[in-house]
Amino acid sequence: MIKNLFTLKNLGWLLTAVVVYMLGMAGVSKVTGSEEMIQVFTLFNLQDYMMWVGVAEIVSVLLLIYPKTSMFGALAITSIMSAAIGQHLSCLAGAGVIAPTVISVLAWSAHCLRRYC
Repeated sequence: MIKNLFTLKNLGWLLTAVVVYMLGMAGVSKVTGSEEMIQVFTLFNLQDYMMWVGVAEIVSVLLLIYPKTSMFGALAITSIMSAAIGQHLSCLAGAGVIAPTVISVLAWSAHCLRRYC
């Protein structure tokens, strides 16, 4: 019975939960305008786009959760994280690019494990 819990598909769902938690919290804090996000987006001079980035993160997380659209969610998450990586490379000289890279890899790993295993 317990052996059936340790499957690759369940690992995919666990990775999905991690991505949903990380990006979901970030998206909600951008939409609600938390002080930390306001400071970050002011540093990048992108405060006008903060709410839209948060909405895009929330929508991409919802797409990742639903099995039939998880590929589109992973693609959207990768697109958002690629923009974050580019912004960090151009404004912060490469500092902070590991987290967006890990989130992108986790999103695709979650999709592939849930879909193909």
